[in-house]
Amino acid sequence: MQKAMALGTSRTLLSMSLLSSTKFNRSPFLKFPKKSITVLSGFRPLCSSTTPTISIDQPEQLKHSMLLERLRLRHLKDANKPTPQPKTQGQAVSFGEKEGKGGDFDHKKKKRVVSVGSFEELGLSEEVMGAVREMGIEVPTEIQCIGIPAVLDEKSVVLGSHTGSGKTLVYLLPLVQLLRRDEAELGRLMKPRRPRAVVLCPTRELSEQVFRVSKSISHHARFRSTMVSGGGRLRPQEDSLNNPIDMVVGTPGRILQHIEDGNIVYGDIKYVVLDEADTMFDRGFGPEIRKFLAPLKHRATKPNGQGFQTILVTATMTKAVQKLIDEEFQGIMHLRTSTLHKKIASARHDFIKLSGSENKLEALLQVLEPSLAKGNKVMVFCNTLNSSRAVDHFLNENQISTVNYHGEVPAEQR
Repeated sequence: MQKAMALGTSRTLLSMSLLSSTKFNRSPFLKFPKKSITVLSGFRPLCSSTTPTISIDQPEQLKHSMLLERLRLRHLKDANKPTPQPKTQGQAVSFGEKEGKGGDFDHKKKKRVVSVGSFEELGLSEEVMGAVREMGIEVPTEIQCIGIPAVLDEKSVVLGSHTGSGKTLVYLLPLVQLLRRDEAELGRLMKPRRPRAVVLCPTRELSEQVFRVSKSISHHARFRSTMVSGGGRLRPQEDSLNNPIDMVVGTPGRILQHIEDGNIVYGDIKYVVLDEADTMFDRGFGPEIRKFLAPLKHRATKPNGQGFQTILVTATMTKAVQKLIDEEFQGIMHLRTSTLHKKIASARHDFIKLSGSENKLEALLQVLEPSLAKGNKVMVFCNTLNSSRAVDHFLNENQISTVNYHGEVPAEQR
């Protein structure tokens, strides 16, 4: 698992695989102290530094020191290789794999998707394209090329691609177009408390991010969205839901609360999105998601009952989560890019193995020292709240300025 990531011009990503019981959880933001840092015995920094290294005799520690030296030399060698030039407008985009309905990927069924060089070729309307142009986006990403047409075809899909690949636009752009089409062809209009699209997110922060993108699109394509998430006051959310709305973005618990209070009615819901579906299932949102979907599934089984389109978005896909999704959403189509579960090409990964007798916090200090010496800011990810607080306290004791960010920090302070 990834434990520490340093952000700088070299975009170095450091991961620590440690054997003792201490673990790390969220992200203190760091600044380099003016005082000198003691060198950990038997440890060689991950990049060149003026800090001296103490020679050691223990065979196990010597082996790890030699391994780190090889990693450092390899990194210096790779740094001299020319970096690939980014694609420009009009260039074709390479495409990934299009999976069948559920189950493991079958290479015999792999299909190549026709490459496109612009969003216009994906079937987006002119008013939606106005929003794309305002964002300054020219060439669609891999997941956008295979996902947008599928959503426009009203297929229930799982969209799998790495973080930062533009998955939010993959479902928002076509959903807005579908909402506008339903208005023109079926005469469906905005109504108070009766959204036609619901986007479920695991956190308030992600809900805010999705809501901001939807608002920017609404400047060009006429539709109205609102956000209801945990941590916000109920009354303003109720007032917003009492206005005509097309889309609701929010966390599962708060949306269910508004449904129970009568502020949201199921009747017109036709499109459902589960953003970061893997996170929601891993964090135990499964019962709330099933509770939300149950009335929609029951409605779809009735004669002449209205069905609904489901879109699941994920950056990871474990076998356990995939099995759960295939059981809960039978027949859903999996669309995955070639970058899913692959490391970022420009990132460097180094793994450091420590024995139980070695101090992991001192080792962390040695890992951070080269990047902090250059004035870079660093993010340290930890596995538990207590570990996050322990790392924060230790670094502050060493005169390193930090910001400790975790789940118990009040929403207004985040």
